[in-house]
Amino acid sequence: MASHEYFGSTLTHQKPTASALQSSGNILLVGNWRSDAGYAWKMIERFWIAIARAFPSRRAILCFPEITTVNPEMPAAGIEIKQFDFDFRRPAALVRFCRDHDIGLIYLTDRPYSSSIYRLLRSAGVRKIVVHDHTPGQRTEPSPLKRLAKTARVRIFGADAYIACSEHVLERLTKVACIERDRCHLALNGIDLSQFPHPRPTIREELSLRPDTLLTVSCSRVHPYKRVTDIVDAAALLTDLDMRFIHIGDGPDFEALRAKIRERNLESRFTLLGHRHDVAEILSGCDIAIHASSGEVGLSLSILEFMASQLAVVVTDEPSVSQVIDSGRTGLTFQHGNVQSLAERLRALGSDQQMRDRLGQAARREIETHYAIENTIESVVSTLKQVYRG
Repeated sequence: MASHEYFGSTLTHQKPTASALQSSGNILLVGNWRSDAGYAWKMIERFWIAIARAFPSRRAILCFPEITTVNPEMPAAGIEIKQFDFDFRRPAALVRFCRDHDIGLIYLTDRPYSSSIYRLLRSAGVRKIVVHDHTPGQRTEPSPLKRLAKTARVRIFGADAYIACSEHVLERLTKVACIERDRCHLALNGIDLSQFPHPRPTIREELSLRPDTLLTVSCSRVHPYKRVTDIVDAAALLTDLDMRFIHIGDGPDFEALRAKIRERNLESRFTLLGHRHDVAEILSGCDIAIHASSGEVGLSLSILEFMASQLAVVVTDEPSVSQVIDSGRTGLTFQHGNVQSLAERLRALGSDQQMRDRLGQAARREIETHYAIENTIESVVSTLKQVYRG
């Protein structure tokens, strides 16, 4: 796909000054998906904007493999938007792009820890490469011999710095990826607290629910890895309770999930809302939140949003999912993949409003203390400034 600038009515951007054009070493921000991907990429947009503003003397160039709609705050921050697929399978195109745009720093998200491409990009004039890691799941520590090989490879073909979105990912960078600790940095995922809890709970009116009906919510892409079907199976065990279930999000298994709900005769109790832009409003009308995933992309934003909304949160005991939950204090955990265990936690919460309130209030305090988006942005920008002083 050819590289070209995208100009539209909402994408007029601030022109770089003459001094900026003359300075060497511009900043390249890389989007892995089309520009309207949503989900965690909305948070990453905040990082891109902050990075562009933190280096006012540098041109900040953001490339997407496909451009549809773009957050207008990005061009307003002076970011130049270009359609270009930063695909490691096209090394010659990457080298040309970096040379043509005088790229000195590349900020990547969820790309390999080591790659011969990084050495190639340096030959094109790139001085620093930073990889921000949100990739999911547990991984096995290497044997001593394999550790030696991985350590050597990452020293030769690795990035200059790595940013972990959680303590779990930070530990994985050093123990599994074998990266030196001084090249690893922590920027805990965070959320915009001003949105949660939202003052207008509209979802109960939309679903015509009675005030005392318990409303349980889940929010994720509909993918087998997220195990939303476990929530459906748990709901089938709780038909004696006045409890409704909703799921926010779409994905490749959306129709299969709808068929599962139909198979379980839960059409009147389990509602699929699809992709929504009013998540904060929806959460403010709920009582309980569930995250049944087999693993997480570092640190789940959905779980943070549930907690910020003062919901009683139930998550799997898989470490990458439960890392933010102190079980019994800020939420509850259930055995991963065990539908009966999930149903038991929901039944306990459904019968005890005081426990729901206690867990929800403690969860909100936890978010306020540790997971505000402003702290995340500050950590990301600080790392890039430390790495790229030129």
